[in-house]
Amino acid sequence: MRRVHLLGRVSSAVLVGLLLVALSAGAVLAAVTWHSGPTVTFTGDTSATASGDGSGFGNQPAVATLTVQATVQYTCVNKGGNAAPGRNPVPETSSGSADLGNADHNGRGVFNFTVSFTPQAAVSGKVAGCPNGNWLGVDPVSNGITGATLTITQAGKTVYSQFFDNPNN
Repeated sequence: MRRVHLLGRVSSAVLVGLLLVALSAGAVLAAVTWHSGPTVTFTGDTSATASGDGSGFGNQPAVATLTVQATVQYTCVNKGGNAAPGRNPVPETSSGSADLGNADHNGRGVFNFTVSFTPQAAVSGKVAGCPNGNWLGVDPVSNGITGATLTITQAGKTVYSQFFDNPNN
């Protein structure tokens, strides 16, 4: 019985130690210091550029992802070639990513990349707000990028996420 009790103490000590390591690792990920940025700038309503320079990433690779949001209006065309305006502005996104390169720079991560938005050439009639499923949404007209979300992930966890509104749209 004494042996089981000792095993329980050792197991508890190991679990507490692992918990402390996990908590301190989370604290390291949260300790990012920004030297410049992060910023997202918009070029009209067709592209967005994300940039930043931070430290405190440790030596785990980190990735910055920029997802731009836009709305698009489609023309509905049926199988007979008849056209009608779609009724729903369709939300669409485009995204791009950049490696911060911090594994080779002792915890420092720098990024600067651009994401452009190009609407889909065609969408289903249902998505475009056409009268029924026999129609197709074509001839996209973008209302432009409305905003963008910059997310930085490291070791499978989000360490930064912010939405930036496009002042041009």
